[in-house]
Amino acid sequence: MSNHTLRVGLIGAGGIGRTHLASYDRVREAQIVAVVDINEQIARNAARQVGAQAFDSVEQMLNEIELDAVDICTPPAAHLEAALPAIERGLHVLCEKPLAHHPDAAREIVSAAEKKGVKLMTAFCHRFHPPVMALKRLIDAGELGEVVMFRNRFAGPFTGVEERWFSDKEVAGGGVLMDTSVHSVDLFRFLVGEVSRVQAVIRQTSPAIGEVEDTAIALLSTEDGRMGVVEASWVLVAGFNVVEVYGTEGAAMVHYWDGFKSRYKTNRMEDWQPLEEVGPDRFVGELQHFVDACLGRAPLQVTGFDGLRAVEVVYEAYRAAQG
Repeated sequence: MSNHTLRVGLIGAGGIGRTHLASYDRVREAQIVAVVDINEQIARNAARQVGAQAFDSVEQMLNEIELDAVDICTPPAAHLEAALPAIERGLHVLCEKPLAHHPDAAREIVSAAEKKGVKLMTAFCHRFHPPVMALKRLIDAGELGEVVMFRNRFAGPFTGVEERWFSDKEVAGGGVLMDTSVHSVDLFRFLVGEVSRVQAVIRQTSPAIGEVEDTAIALLSTEDGRMGVVEASWVLVAGFNVVEVYGTEGAAMVHYWDGFKSRYKTNRMEDWQPLEEVGPDRFVGELQHFVDACLGRAPLQVTGFDGLRAVEVVYEAYRAAQG
């Protein structure tokens, strides 16, 4: 591997792939040198944007160009077939969430990466959202005491979701829980602890959406009874998107996109203080962390195992909801 630049192949250049593509501009020591998309025009346009080569299959890309890593941004059911050949060749893998559409496929990706000794990171961008990082530092420093309650709402209209793969069970593996609540499960595990029990209520509010849930609540708890509520919807009127934690010594909330400041307060403070929001946006932060880990500059903080656990917990939520 070159000492200076990580050569990355982007697999999937629609939707989230475009976000990744644009973010690499601000990432040190990495370059997209190849782009694969089943839509040739999309691959060519994306490649032209960053001076990369375009390919229409993963195999072709792997055979024709020198890479150090791949960044997988295809729909979930296609993650396994993109990840395995890349891992087989010893490439590091950043894979969009959910890690796969089903726990078995996620497990297969994780075990292949372990066998081969390559780095596998799940793209849980919210861990890299600056106020979430500030919140994690507060918790780790013991400022909030023991964190006993957690609440996370990611909900609001996803216009046109019924036309897209997100609502196709075969491709996505589920509905809104698989789409947004894998992030929520990961945030709970990151900030509170490992999930040992899941309960859930799921609902289909819009008949247009087909066979998956568009609205859900899950209750997560740890072995020692710390608890979290996760709320998700694609169809209800927008409210506040927020991560809240409540501890024995303090509380904190991270607000997204709604004009409220992220803030915290401990028993020793007179008043609420803002959580610091320093650092790059969450996508740039996530990609930079992956690159630093691949170049041996930092240990990988979010792994394939984290991606696998999130999918397992969502599947447990489905089982609990069908009860």
